[in-house]
Amino acid sequence: MSGLRRMVVVGGSQAGCATAAALRRLGFDGEITVIGDELHRPYARPPLSKGVLSGAEPDDSVFLSTADDFNLVSGITAVGLDMERKRVELSDSDSIRYDGLVIATGARARRLSQHADEITLRTFDDAIALRERFQDARDVAVAGGGFLGLEIASTAASLGKTVTVVDQITPLAGRLGPRLSDMVLTAAAEKGVKIRVSTGGVELGPTDRGVDRVQSADGSVLAEADVVVTAVGDVPNTEWLRGSGIALSGGVVVDSDCRVAPGIVAAGDVTSTSSGGGRHTRSPHWWNASAQATIAAATLLGREPEARLGAAAPFFWTEVFGLRIRLAGQLPPCGEPMVIDGSFEDRRVLLAWPPADGNVGFGTAAAVNFPISAPKLTRLARNPDARRDAQ
Repeated sequence: MSGLRRMVVVGGSQAGCATAAALRRLGFDGEITVIGDELHRPYARPPLSKGVLSGAEPDDSVFLSTADDFNLVSGITAVGLDMERKRVELSDSDSIRYDGLVIATGARARRLSQHADEITLRTFDDAIALRERFQDARDVAVAGGGFLGLEIASTAASLGKTVTVVDQITPLAGRLGPRLSDMVLTAAAEKGVKIRVSTGGVELGPTDRGVDRVQSADGSVLAEADVVVTAVGDVPNTEWLRGSGIALSGGVVVDSDCRVAPGIVAAGDVTSTSSGGGRHTRSPHWWNASAQATIAAATLLGREPEARLGAAAPFFWTEVFGLRIRLAGQLPPCGEPMVIDGSFEDRRVLLAWPPADGNVGFGTAAAVNFPISAPKLTRLARNPDARRDAQ
């Protein structure tokens, strides 16, 4: 660790804080500064669309336990990077020098319009503001049928709102496959949630009263509501790195050790990894941020990571319409699942799918309202025939 006395983590995200904690865990005893653009202390995002949005969980339950032995700088944004001088330029016209740098600037909500009243849910403040909007709303429309969109819809329905979800494809079909997505949509319908599919595109219809409708590209109204929420993915926060020499392709490009450049690593939603053929993809999920943090910390300290990106089956989870769904492995799953325990009819089932390319890589395992530990579920994704270990 000689020569490494000052670590700078840009991004007060879960990935950023986890990397700082991993640096300490691995024995780094120098100075660590974490720079966050929000005034709140770092927090976990998954509860924002669930317990915090509904009011079932205390607001302060999302805040992370940050260590006392690193400096947290809040309300400051990184605006540039000088790799030659090893300095991060800040929005307050100051800069900070580093020996080792962690890029963990995450992502922001993707928007469908330039309308000032467009509502998204990405930050803690977003969740609190949307919860307040729900109080006086009767109707809620959600543009986007991914994990986040359906979590918002589920929360709204649990609060007694009339809910419509609009997307270009059948919600979650591209993530869960037909069997699981059908189960989710059936449960949604039982809660009174309407699903509209517009293959020609989805837009917001702003009026003088603000955004109050979702429409197709030809202007046909698909849903009107007191509150319209956009949940159509996210955009990595990489603008501050343009012109710095950092490789950008759909995010900050990292290798299997989360290395970006000498003395620089990245972790979390901002990262982009090779998917073959010169293409790069992101996987903006909680598990990925946590796994990458440990790898990035080891790499920055010049150590061999215990595992590399892609070595373990990725893990995902969501809670919608009374279904607690946990998944490990590749999404969407390929083919028909093996029912290992439980049943689809009871909505309590443990499932496994083989790898899409035969014996190469991971398959997929899913637990719906089924008690199984995350390690066992990930082992099942690696070896779908290991049924005894899963039970």
